[in-house]
Amino acid sequence: MTSHETPERVAFDSEALPQDQRMDRYRALYAIGADVTQVGPNPRAAFEAWRLDRALLYNRRLNDISHSRGEQRVGRDGFTHWTVTLVFEGLLQIDLGDGVRNINAGEIVLIDVSRATRNMMRDARIATLAIAEDRIEETVGPIGGLHGLVLAADHCRLYADFVRSLLSNLPMMKTSSLPAATSALCTLLKVALEAHGLHDAVVEAGRDGRRLGQLRMLIDGRLGDPGFDAETAIAESGVSRATLYRLLRPQQGIAAFILARRLEQVRRALSKPAERRSFAEIALDAGFVTESHASRAFLARYGLRPGGYRSAIATAIAETDPIEQIRLWQQELR
Repeated sequence: MTSHETPERVAFDSEALPQDQRMDRYRALYAIGADVTQVGPNPRAAFEAWRLDRALLYNRRLNDISHSRGEQRVGRDGFTHWTVTLVFEGLLQIDLGDGVRNINAGEIVLIDVSRATRNMMRDARIATLAIAEDRIEETVGPIGGLHGLVLAADHCRLYADFVRSLLSNLPMMKTSSLPAATSALCTLLKVALEAHGLHDAVVEAGRDGRRLGQLRMLIDGRLGDPGFDAETAIAESGVSRATLYRLLRPQQGIAAFILARRLEQVRRALSKPAERRSFAEIALDAGFVTESHASRAFLARYGLRPGGYRSAIATAIAETDPIEQIRLWQQELR
């Protein structure tokens, strides 16, 4: 099995570094998405991160460490994804602005990272799924009202068992299996939400999630057609205009959603080391009429020009720089 067929992984362990460098290196690594502070006498940070399908799965051991995302940072970085954090051992404490809450072993907390949050870890082993909002909503449905929701351990057992198994098996899996694994995580989270007592809301949201998934399949199958636009999607989806606009309000509408899917196809192609086509060819295959339009849209969404993104991916792979790799992975969650 060649290296590009296996899931990409980044690992870090503060105890592998000289003591005077440990916190500084961890702060630099997490500066992408959070401010890190020491909150006790024995800080320890170790993790492995796996790149899934528009999602990252972190397996972390943390002690006397705090991550915070204040209003200024939230406004600056523009992250829109969610995190689903399962506590295996120890204690996770979160503060959403209304006081500190304890998340104990076996429990899950859902966090919208576009909102200010602070957490603290006390001898904790936790698994965090960071996932694009529209990716999780394909299964669970609209989740805007679930920020800060804590799910009891009794409701999370299937999800927890699958996460343990997935973390054990990821080193042997192929990248082609990652979309199915990501969907399984979302499905088992949906099961936990229903067990929590959100059955009616989840059933209704599930209908919307299925519609979103069907719409995405329709759009992805037609991306190469430059004439495929919002009006065509409405006509071919079999869903009313009003319903589509309601479903896609978080994505700024149908046209914006189609553009986002085209850009995602382009980004995936640019991320592949074996991809030899020019950016112009890749853009045209994704349905863009001109290279210049594709380049401007790519820059606006991902913060890098296509050539710069491709070079950064190649450099990160060649140098195995965890900071650069995670920074690029985070762009996929928008």
